[in-house]
Amino acid sequence: MIQLRKEIIWRAVDGRVVGLDLRSSRYFSLNDTAAMLWESLHSEVEPSALADRLVSEFHVERDAAQSDVASFLAQLQDEGLLAD
Repeated sequence: MIQLRKEIIWRAVDGRVVGLDLRSSRYFSLNDTAAMLWESLHSEVEPSALADRLVSEFHVERDAAQSDVASFLAQLQDEGLLAD
């Protein structure tokens, strides 16, 4: 299961997500696709469920959705935004 760190505060603004990592004081902004995935991470979720949302909401191929989710989660992990 994947979940965001508790030290992240964020808000949805006009289809985007803006956030602040309280540990590092770094701000970030996500586009509409990433924002949809981000909002799904407010509770524990499986990567396959994130890919399912991309397929249903953005009508992308399943393989592309899985690849996009993997890249998104890897970037969040690299930035230290995911819970251990």
